[in-house]
Amino acid sequence: MGSLRRTDPLVRSDQVGPRPGERRRPYLETLNLYRVLACAAVVANHAFIWSNMSTNVVGTGFITILHLSRYTFFFLSGLVVVYSQLAHPRALREFWKRRYVQLGVPYLAWTAIYLVFALITISAAWDEVGRFLRHNILLGYSQLYAASVIFQFYLVAPALLWLLRSTRRHSAIMAVSLLFAFFLDYTLLYPSWFPALAGVERAINSVLPWGRSLLTYQEFFVAGALVAVHFDEVSAFVSRYQWRIVGLGAAIGGLTVLWYAVLVDTGTSLGTASNPVQAPAVIWFFAAIAAMFALSQWWEQRRRVPSGSVPRLGVTTCAGLAALTGGVWFCHNLFLTSLRTLLETIGVWGRLPWEAIVPILFVVTVVVSVAFVSLVLRTPLRWVLGGPVRAEQRAEYAQDLARPSPVPLRPIIEPPTTEPPTTEPPRPVTEGEPYTAVGVDGDRAIGGHRHGP
Repeated sequence: MGSLRRTDPLVRSDQVGPRPGERRRPYLETLNLYRVLACAAVVANHAFIWSNMSTNVVGTGFITILHLSRYTFFFLSGLVVVYSQLAHPRALREFWKRRYVQLGVPYLAWTAIYLVFALITISAAWDEVGRFLRHNILLGYSQLYAASVIFQFYLVAPALLWLLRSTRRHSAIMAVSLLFAFFLDYTLLYPSWFPALAGVERAINSVLPWGRSLLTYQEFFVAGALVAVHFDEVSAFVSRYQWRIVGLGAAIGGLTVLWYAVLVDTGTSLGTASNPVQAPAVIWFFAAIAAMFALSQWWEQRRRVPSGSVPRLGVTTCAGLAALTGGVWFCHNLFLTSLRTLLETIGVWGRLPWEAIVPILFVVTVVVSVAFVSLVLRTPLRWVLGGPVRAEQRAEYAQDLARPSPVPLRPIIEPPTTEPPTTEPPRPVTEGEPYTAVGVDGDRAIGGHRHGP
C-alpha cells in the first residue's frame, strides 16, 4: 500500500484546512441525536446486564437488541476521526498526539477512579492494585474496553484514510471488510467448523482477547470512515429516503428478535442466541446505525438554521445532551454499580421484579450521570473527566469556516483578438441575461446575470 510520507497531503503539517478546491466542513451538528441515542443504548444495555439476565429469556432478548450500543460508537468513532482529519489535516505525529491525549487522559483518570471504587466496595487488597492496572490499562475496565479498541483504530486511521483517498474502489473496500468480518465471526462462533484455525485464534486470544481487538469490529470503523469521505452524498441520500431507512431498520430489528426467539425455541442457549457476532445481529447493527443516523439528521433539519451556526446548549436540548455523552459513557458504570449496591442494601433488589429494577437503574443512572457531567464541564477538569469538549471542537470548526478561503478566484483571461475595436454603442442588458463585466485593466472578467436596474 505504500508508505505515508511527510509530504503527502494527508499528513502535511502546514495545511490547516481542506485541500484546495474542497468545501470547508462544518461541525457535525447532525450527529447530536445520534450521540444521545447511542449513549442511552449503552446505559440501557448495562441496566439489563446488571439485573442478572443470564436465565431470563425476555431480558436477554432486550440485550440482544441493545448490543448495538458498542457498534454505534465504533461507527461514530470511524466517522468523526476521518471527518476531522479531512476538515483539519494534521501531520502523523500531531494526529496521534491529539487523539491519544484527548481520549487517553480521561481513560487513565477513570481507570484510577474505578480502581479506588473497587478497593472500597469490593474490599480488594492493595497487593492486587498492580494486577488491576496491568490488566485494565491495556484492555480497559468494564465499559472502558471500547476505548482500548478505539486506540487501536487511531493507530491505523491515517493509513485507512490514505487508502480511501488513493482509490475510488470504496465499494470493494467495504465488501472485503464485511467478508472478513463474517468469516472471522463464524470462525470464533463455530470453531469446530474451522479446526485448522482454532489453535491460532486461541493463541491470539491469549494475548489480546477478541472482544477487545480492532479486528472484531473493523467493519464498523471502515463504514464510518467511508461515510465521512462521502458525507455530502450520504446525507443527501438519507434526506431523500430517511423514513424508509427508519422503517427498514425497525423491520430488521423485529426480524432479529424473531431470529433470537427461534434459536431459543429450538434449544440454543441464551448466550449463543444473543451472541452479537452472528450475521443476523451484524445486519441489525448496521440497520440500526442507518436508522439512528436518519433520525438524527431529520431532527437537526427541523431546526432550520444555517449550517455552522451554534445551537442552543443545555440539558434540555439535543446539542446540550450530546455534549455530555462522552462523560456519561465514562462515569455511568460508577453510578449504576453504586445504585445496585444501594438497592441490595435496603432490601429492594430481591422484592421488585426485573421489569421495575431495569427502569430504576436506567433512569436514576442517566439523571445522576447527566448532573455529574454537567457540573464537571464547568470545571478545569472538564476534559480530564468528561472527554473531548464539544464546545471547543465546535469553536474550532466555526473558526475554520470564518477563515478566508486560501484559494484565490481564478481570473478569466480574455483571448487576444486581431479584429479592430467596434464603434457600436453598448446594448442595454435585460434582466436575467448573462453578462461579462470587464475590469479596468481589461484582462479580468466576472460572469453573472443581470437582476434589475
